[in-house]
Amino acid sequence: MEQENKPSRAFPLKYVAVGLATSGLIFLIDIQVSLGFAGGMLYVILVLLGLMAKNRPLIIYAAILGSLLNALGFLASPPGGEWSIVLANRVLAVFTIWMTTLLCLVIFRTESSLRSANDKLEEKIKDRVEEFKETNERLNTEIEYSKLIKTIAVASNETRAIDDTLAFCLRQVGEFAGWPLGHLYLKAETPSDGLVPTNVWHVEKTGQFDTFQKITQATPLEEGVGLPGRVLISGEPAWIIDVTKDSNFPRAKLAENIGVKAGFAFPIMIGKKVMGVMEFFSPKAVEPDPEMLDIMAQIGTQLGRVLERKQAHDESERSHEQLRNLYHRLEQVREEERTRTAREVHDHLSQMLTTIKLELSLLGKKLAHYNPSIQKSTEHLLEMSDGAIQSVKKISMDLRPPILDDLGIAEAITWQAKDFKVRTGIECKFVDELDDFEPDLERSTTLFRIFQETLTNIVRHADATKVCVTLSENNDSITLCVQDNGCGISSHQVSSLRSLGLLGMRERAMVWGGNVLIRGVPEGGTTVTIKIQKG
Repeated sequence: MEQENKPSRAFPLKYVAVGLATSGLIFLIDIQVSLGFAGGMLYVILVLLGLMAKNRPLIIYAAILGSLLNALGFLASPPGGEWSIVLANRVLAVFTIWMTTLLCLVIFRTESSLRSANDKLEEKIKDRVEEFKETNERLNTEIEYSKLIKTIAVASNETRAIDDTLAFCLRQVGEFAGWPLGHLYLKAETPSDGLVPTNVWHVEKTGQFDTFQKITQATPLEEGVGLPGRVLISGEPAWIIDVTKDSNFPRAKLAENIGVKAGFAFPIMIGKKVMGVMEFFSPKAVEPDPEMLDIMAQIGTQLGRVLERKQAHDESERSHEQLRNLYHRLEQVREEERTRTAREVHDHLSQMLTTIKLELSLLGKKLAHYNPSIQKSTEHLLEMSDGAIQSVKKISMDLRPPILDDLGIAEAITWQAKDFKVRTGIECKFVDELDDFEPDLERSTTLFRIFQETLTNIVRHADATKVCVTLSENNDSITLCVQDNGCGISSHQVSSLRSLGLLGMRERAMVWGGNVLIRGVPEGGTTVTIKIQKG
């Protein structure tokens, strides 16, 4: 609270001056009027001035002064009236002065208590608002981390070239962390040779780190040597505040000014083995960020799947079946990761936000009586809470819709079709011909992911206004047919090796002994038929 609203122990001079002038004026009036008319009641004004000054000692001193002046007035006033009545009036005046004093003291104490309570409430509100801000910041950070992990997970499982995937992920991490330089070391073919540098870089500004890049390209590292070597031997992320002052950073000794200072690195893991190290650098010294290092460890696990896929691709020359088994496993891990991440986001963050919203609502109701202006602030914070809750729900649903696990493929497609119509405005009709048959969860997941990819392609390329979806089964297979009235896909687009989404759809179906047939008619729409074996 502001200083002027707080009770003060020191006498406020303006009230003392006014009180003295008033007491003098009342005393002059008192001694000029005969005792039969002057009763001394006006001295109560001095006590009221003490209350106005919000000063407890001044109230008491005013009462004492008023009582003394009342007695002096009794002695100094001209005679008049009956002595007993005059004395009774003077006694009554003193009684009134002190009763007023007691009342003022009670009022003073009550106001002080209210002010103290209000101060405590305001402090509590400030603390709660700060807690909410901190929680909201942590939530936003966790959401951003989740988005980064999701982006890396998706990229890790795409079928683009391995170097392109690693470069993309390197750039994503660098941009997210705000570090302008990133590089990839891979484990040498002979484990004893340690790490070898690659040509995979993320450079925010071309030419800024030329010296350091040249040194790095010519510097393989043994186990335990340099920042990447430490990560290789420990299997854990590491951080250096200033590499130029670190005795175990040999690249800093190869040039007078290498252009970098702070650095962190994390391992790319396949199981418990380190298969590579991503390192990032800043031209400034930066203190360690443990939370970021934890996230980088998770990303390293995700990126391990890229290198794992690379190994699987090499082995595919000997066995296509092994490649498909690995792809199936990767899809399972991906879905498990999505399910786990969705559950953690939904359960942890949603519960936290709901609790915050409830506490905030209760707090707003309690404080509105004392300070109505607080209600606006709480309403604004509640709106922010609702927005954050909806963001968490959307992220959770995007990762893994629980309806697929709880109610099955038909209900999941129904939900996705309705959501698709709401998001895009494209009419989407679904016909369920499964009757009482329900595929197992893995096959349902495959059908659902292919269906999602098909809808994505319709939005991007088809220019359609209607979509018709049919799900059916016969003795040995399940069929999902998606037909739109768009421009129609060409045969060249269907067979193009650049159509990675279509290739991914086919690979998903082939895991279950199925296939994906895509037929387009110019200006007559496209029909996608997904067929998988029941097993």
